[in-house]
Amino acid sequence: MTIGISGPVDLNLIACDLGTVDLPDTNGFPLVSHLVNALLKRGYKVIAYTNSGHIEEPVILRGTNITVCIAPTKPQPGRRFFRYEIQELASLMQQHPADVIYAFWSYEYAWAALNSGIPSIVSIHDIARKIFFTQCDVFRFVRLLMNKVVTWKARHLVANSSYTYNQLSASLKEKSVIINNFFTPDLEQKVNKPLRKENVIVSVTNGFNTRKGIPMALRAFARLRKDFPALEYHLLGVDMEPGGLANTYAMQHGLEQGVTFIGPLGHDELIQKVANAKVLLHPSVEESFGMAVLESMVVGTPVVGGNKSGFVPFLLDNGKAGVLCDVSSPDHIAAAVAKLLTDDAFATKTADGAYRFVQDNFSEEVVIGQHIKLYEAVRSLYRSEGKAAPVIEAKAY
Repeated sequence: MTIGISGPVDLNLIACDLGTVDLPDTNGFPLVSHLVNALLKRGYKVIAYTNSGHIEEPVILRGTNITVCIAPTKPQPGRRFFRYEIQELASLMQQHPADVIYAFWSYEYAWAALNSGIPSIVSIHDIARKIFFTQCDVFRFVRLLMNKVVTWKARHLVANSSYTYNQLSASLKEKSVIINNFFTPDLEQKVNKPLRKENVIVSVTNGFNTRKGIPMALRAFARLRKDFPALEYHLLGVDMEPGGLANTYAMQHGLEQGVTFIGPLGHDELIQKVANAKVLLHPSVEESFGMAVLESMVVGTPVVGGNKSGFVPFLLDNGKAGVLCDVSSPDHIAAAVAKLLTDDAFATKTADGAYRFVQDNFSEEVVIGQHIKLYEAVRSLYRSEGKAAPVIEAKAY
């Protein structure tokens, strides 16, 4: 079976030689590349469909059992409802067809897969409605409409968590299954676990807005500094760079003391910084899953997250694998972080419990089998003309 993966592929994370030194920059998301690698490792042929704003014509890369099809993009795609991007991706899918396509997010990558005519599965990784309500702008309205069209057109949906599944309408639930995100077995091998943690707390987030919660986290850190004057706060991700939106906000409100604005990093460097920190503070008010939380749990850094922040409470085993708090309150956030900073035994117990929990529930070995079973079911369905779709019970794995 040849499996198509449509989404933001980070080419630098693909675990094979793609035959070129100068790989074009793409809109990469590590989980997409990890899925590609997991399928290759199990002997499947993979065709990855992605795009780049740094090319003018499609680029085709080939490696052992993998073909990567990269479509060009144009500036300001939201103004055009991503029509150009959808058309270019769908064209590549038709020229380089797979037996079944698994598409990440319910937007342009999925819309292109549905237009290709190839049996497709749409993986929902966020709640467009909730994002629009917290980031009410034209771009998010376009995304909301795209999500409506894609989820309506799709015959097969995957929710990346039980929380995401529970946000769907009754009609969408009928054609959905739950397959959680996962972490790769080599994640621990990428980090050198420190003998002693740095006197640092860290947040990993992409985007500076009220939904991501960084303004509240900065206020909480200012309170923490009163009791822990040597403590540092490192901010990683998009908009967290020096001079970026988070930095500007902090300076405007006198909250920059002790804060290091780092910004985006390569995945290996980022996860090492998380492993070195005493606490990962995840102040997001809503998450469909929470990959930063999951990876922190794997590398042994205890997590503080929101007690009503989407899937985060479930990912933290309802407080058994992390510390939950009200992320709308700087005082509550500060108290939760302080609990881990002042009690080494509690911090170690929390980190150890988190590690066991994610190994049992979110490892690649646990999750990839569910993916393959679904791909085979969808391919069989489309090969059996006139037969009804198999009923796959929605459950949280």
